Amino acid sequence: MLTALTVKKHERRKGLKGLVDRLKRDRAIVQVKRARGVYLKQITYISYGRKPRFEKLKKIIGDSKNRIICSPKIDFHDECGFRRFENSDFTARLCTNLAICLLSMCDFAEKLKIGIYDPDGRDSEFLKYVMKYSSDVTVVTNSPDVYYDENELIMENMGACATVTKRTEELELCQLIIAPRTIENTFSSNDKTLILTNGRPKAEVLGEIYYKYYFKMPNGFDRIKPQEIETEYFCSALYSLGRQYSLGSIVPTMCSNFSTSQTVKSLYAQFEKINKTDE
Repeated sequence: MLTALTVKKHERRKGLKGLVDRLKRDRAIVQVKRARGVYLKQITYISYGRKPRFEKLKKIIGDSKNRIICSPKIDFHDECGFRRFENSDFTARLCTNLAICLLSMCDFAEKLKIGIYDPDGRDSEFLKYVMKYSSDVTVVTNSPDVYYDENELIMENMGACATVTKRTEELELCQLIIAPRTIENTFSSNDKTLILTNGRPKAEVLGEIYYKYYFKMPNGFDRIKPQEIETEYFCSALYSLGRQYSLGSIVPTMCSNFSTSQTVKSLYAQFEKINKTDE
C-alpha cells in the first residue's frame, strides 16, 4: 500500500476564537483509496500549532516512513525519521521514450551523431533502442564495463556497436544528447545540440535543453492522486512503489525547459530545421 501525506495548516483566528484554536490538538484524517489495483493510504494532517508534530503519525505511517508521497514543501525534521519518496526511474523513462519517439520521426537519423550521458551506467539497456536508428552513438559513462556487456549483445544482434568512453569532450559534436538522469556536472556540447534530460540541470551545459515532461495520466489514477502532488511525481511513485510498470511506456506529449514549451511535433520541426541547415 502506498502512503501519501497532506499537511493543512489551520489559520489561527483572533481574539477568543484564537485562544480556542491554540487549545486544539493536531489531528489526522486517514482515507484508503483504490484505483486499478493500487491502494493508497491518504493521510491528511491538520496542524493547529506553529509546527506539525509528525512524531504523532508514526503508528499511522508505519513501514512507509522512508517513502512518503508528499509535496516537497513539507519539511520533515530529522528527529521524526520520515523521508519523502524520491526516485528518478520513471522520469528517466519519459526522457528516453521522448528521445526514441523523436528518432523514429527522423528520416535523417542515420546521419546523426548521438550522445548518451550516463555517468552511473544505470540506463545501459536504453542503448539498443538508440542503435536501431543510428550507428554513430557515443556513450559517456564512469561505468564502461556495464556498457561493454550491452555492446557485445548489440554487435551480435545488429552488427554495430557504440563508442564507450569516460571523456565528456566526446559529446561536443553530437546533435542529440540523451541524459536520462539529472545532469550534475558540465560536459562539452554546442549551442545547437538538443539535450533531453531528467530534471533541471545542476550544472551549466550549452545547448537546447528540455527536462520537464507532460503527459496524460491513465484513467483511474487521477481519482486517488492528492491534489497538491504533481502528476509526474505521483506516477513515479506508482511506477516504483506500486509496480505499475506499464507507465514506463508513456511517451510525453510536451516538454519544457527554463522558458519554452514544445509539443513533440514542434520539437521535431525545430530539430529537423537545425540539422537540415547544417547539411
